[in-house]
Amino acid sequence: MANGTARRNLKKEAFWRRVVAGQSRSGLSGKAWCRKQGLSESSFYWWRRELARRTAQTQKAAFVPIWVTEERPGRADRQIEIVLTDGRCVRVTGSVDRQVLADVIAGQAGEGDQGPPSIGHA
Repeated sequence: MANGTARRNLKKEAFWRRVVAGQSRSGLSGKAWCRKQGLSESSFYWWRRELARRTAQTQKAAFVPIWVTEERPGRADRQIEIVLTDGRCVRVTGSVDRQVLADVIAGQAGEGDQGPPSIGHA
């Protein structure tokens, strides 16, 4: 366990997201849906609450503040350094697709980071 939290099983989470979405689309009650699908009703309700919590947490953390430091004069090469609050660092030299960079940062920030990253030009 890293910083007190269990490692997520993404396959299990994806399965339960499909189950919860299926129940919602079915028009059946949770109890009827679970009986029809052969699922544990208590597991269904636990996962429905847990997935709602995770979704809310993800949406809340979608925007994080950043600090942009000054560019160093006299540097012809472009390098971006992103320092997460736990000290991990992402360095990019040259040009990079914005979406790729955003995906990398999101992936790193989602692994236990508790605060905003610091982004600057190295």
